[in-house]
Amino acid sequence: MKRIELIWIILILCTLNARSQVIRTSGGPLYHQEDTTRMYSSKYAWNLSRIVHGMKWIENTRPGSPDSAYVSEIDSVYRELKAYRDSRMNYALMDKQINLQNQRLDKAWKEMYQRTTPYGIVRKEILSGKPDATDSLILNGIGFREDNKPDKAYACFKKAVGNKPNRLDNYFFIIVDEMEFTRDTIKAMEYINNAINLSNGKKITSFNPYETRAWIYVSRKQYSLACDDMNKVLEKEPDNQHALFNRAHIKKEMTDYAGSNADFQQILKCIQSKPFIQAIDSALLLNDIGWNYYLMKDYKLCLDYAGQSLLLRPDYPYALDTKGSGYYGLGEYEKCIDYMTKAIASNPELGNSWYLRGMSYLKLNSQDRACANLTKAAALGVAEAAKAMKGLCHPPIGTEAEKQKQFPANKSSNKMERIRVDANGVYFRF
Repeated sequence: MKRIELIWIILILCTLNARSQVIRTSGGPLYHQEDTTRMYSSKYAWNLSRIVHGMKWIENTRPGSPDSAYVSEIDSVYRELKAYRDSRMNYALMDKQINLQNQRLDKAWKEMYQRTTPYGIVRKEILSGKPDATDSLILNGIGFREDNKPDKAYACFKKAVGNKPNRLDNYFFIIVDEMEFTRDTIKAMEYINNAINLSNGKKITSFNPYETRAWIYVSRKQYSLACDDMNKVLEKEPDNQHALFNRAHIKKEMTDYAGSNADFQQILKCIQSKPFIQAIDSALLLNDIGWNYYLMKDYKLCLDYAGQSLLLRPDYPYALDTKGSGYYGLGEYEKCIDYMTKAIASNPELGNSWYLRGMSYLKLNSQDRACANLTKAAALGVAEAAKAMKGLCHPPIGTEAEKQKQFPANKSSNKMERIRVDANGVYFRF
């Protein structure tokens, strides 16, 4: 079984598009509010749900954010929202306070966007001078991207780079569009190599070309070349947490689990020595280390690190899943079932949790429960679950076409979280 928690951190990539769309299209708070009016009939309960949604948005956004000022501000909002939730105040009268916290989240995100992302940095730089025709193409492309018009954005960026190939900052935009919109890694590689050659060793303001090329190599499963590029980044910045995190996950793909853990441990040392500029969530790191130990079949250390992660975030579904996996490895199937049940309650899309809970039930001779869990795991894309069901469980759906719908070949929610395309802060996840 192969399960990966691969959250790539690159100071320039991904989730920027998704987040900018939220800002420009929502017209309301930065975070997404579900329509819970059917669940909550009173203003008291509705405002409580807004507080809970706000806290959840921050929990999902904070891990790995590369900007310490942004993390500090959203942490402050989180503490205030938590105080509202825990104080059992009259939520029906709290519109003003909740709206204020929403405004703070909006402002913090917009300021971070302008301060840290290539879209914000380049836009600010262009507007501080006298934009020419090529600059206008870039500005238009950024606007189209934020308005979720990728075809028009791509046309603008491609023309801008063609017009002025020596403006190296502009390569970022066309490379990202080649990767995300056209999905042409060959073209993306041509652009990044051209940018590296033209830079002649000089720093490019808006993005790191070697991290960007590593992203392309990883998308092509050329992990050794990706690792070489991350080594170049770390030669100049040995304590770069984001680069260490990226390299750790590349090493994991190369099955160098000990090397991966060495990079994770170095990040933890950076966090301990410089806690106020922490860029990566310690709970996530500890869980990644635990998962590597699971892959190394060192189940006791797997449990140890997953437990440390859970001390920081008791409801962290992936740490619950990792700890359950460790118990499965040790043959403690009832404990595995307990932790996988908690993980599924927190995130029902965890395919590995369904799979190992099913296998644990099978070990305990509870075939009906085993089949129910394995069926769900297979539907979430866990290939091992589909294999385990053969000759044991009756598929609930008859036709071959329907089976393909039930067990899609390329879908694994567990994998999608461990290889998230979010992101987070400025990540690329694939």
